[in-house]
Amino acid sequence: MSAVADDAGEIEVDSFDYVHMVIPDVNGLPRGAVIPRRFVRQKLTEGVDLAYNILMLGPNSEFSTKIEEYRTLENRTWKPDLSTLIATPWCDSGSRRTAFVLCDLLKRDGTPDGLSTRGILQQLLGKLRDKFGLTIKVAFEFEFIVFKEDTLEPLGGDSFQVYDIRRTEGHRDLVYDLCETLEKAGLHVTSITSEYYAGQWELNFDPIEGIKAADMAFHVKNAVKSFFKRRGYTATFMSVPDDKLGRSGLHLNHSLWTAAGQNAMVDDQRKDAISDLALRWNAGLLKHARALTALCCPTINCYRRLHQVACPSETTWAVEHRTGMNRFKISNNNVYLESRLPSGAANPYLAIAGHLAAGMAGLEATEMELPPEMDIEHAQKLPTSLGEALDCLEKDTVMVEALGRRFVSHLLIGKRDHELHQYSLLSPDTEEEKIKYERKKYLVSL
Repeated sequence: MSAVADDAGEIEVDSFDYVHMVIPDVNGLPRGAVIPRRFVRQKLTEGVDLAYNILMLGPNSEFSTKIEEYRTLENRTWKPDLSTLIATPWCDSGSRRTAFVLCDLLKRDGTPDGLSTRGILQQLLGKLRDKFGLTIKVAFEFEFIVFKEDTLEPLGGDSFQVYDIRRTEGHRDLVYDLCETLEKAGLHVTSITSEYYAGQWELNFDPIEGIKAADMAFHVKNAVKSFFKRRGYTATFMSVPDDKLGRSGLHLNHSLWTAAGQNAMVDDQRKDAISDLALRWNAGLLKHARALTALCCPTINCYRRLHQVACPSETTWAVEHRTGMNRFKISNNNVYLESRLPSGAANPYLAIAGHLAAGMAGLEATEMELPPEMDIEHAQKLPTSLGEALDCLEKDTVMVEALGRRFVSHLLIGKRDHELHQYSLLSPDTEEEKIKYERKKYLVSL
């Protein structure tokens, strides 16, 4: 989301009492420092010195000693990007106004470091522009579940009525306040719907181009959690807080656009108006889907969501079909692709970056065979565990090269150490013990 301007026009950094200078870590969490107004200009010029290793911490700040370059615990400079300034009314306190500014991670020589998930996405967006003359527009569907704080009692009771407008009764002001709080930050909600499971909601937004789409998603997820926390609730994007309470996804709707402003996924002369480019892009996503799963379903808990009703199980696709992994949507001479793979727990920067890496591989391939629609018999099964997904990513040289060998190496070490190894040490016996451990790990942090 471009954040130097809102509906009232340009906003000035000096109008805020406190500015949060942050960088999204590997889990999509906001790591950084809060800067009082009198020092903001200084930090914008000099940067913020913070511990280098926090980029690759676990979801509860677990620190792996297996990543060699982090052992010294040295600081690095995080360079604030003033163009990302956004008001954050969900962090305001009394009359004190707050804002977020996103930062770029720099090496000692002042050049960008390849471990920033935001930086990785920017690099891949540059390749999409320079090599193919395209940009990407993305609209996420944000599913999350709200509980009364310190309980598993869903907001609104135990109703399981999808799209039932009556679900807002008793807390309608809360829903409206959330929408208006996001609106003040330039995050324009197009619709709020009740999802099938108790306490589950979905927010929808219009498509946004490039890095702004990931920035918007980053802010929305943090805003939702802060908004409900300050009102005595816990909002979570954890995939499956309880097997009885539903599964949350982060569906990634996207389309490719030319410099002339034409949707490159549209070809009126072809079946369903889906262009050859769109089909090749889709073929790339399917071919690399098993590796992509590690980025889109990044926690142990995510695999309780996959292989369930209305959630992906195989590398399938279709037109207007909700059970496939990829779903082409066509309306009013417009075509876009919905990827149903990402979990609510996904880092939006890595989710988009992974789709760019896989999709561009489809565009680059001299031959990329697209299977028939919903060909379940010949489709590959998606991973059934985080460990399997990490193995798939490690073996996919195309994805590793696109994301950066150093980044993927650090990601694999961290996930295996922070999450898989710790889980194996606990060795919970029953499903109840397992999901209790997962809630402790992910419910509040994600």
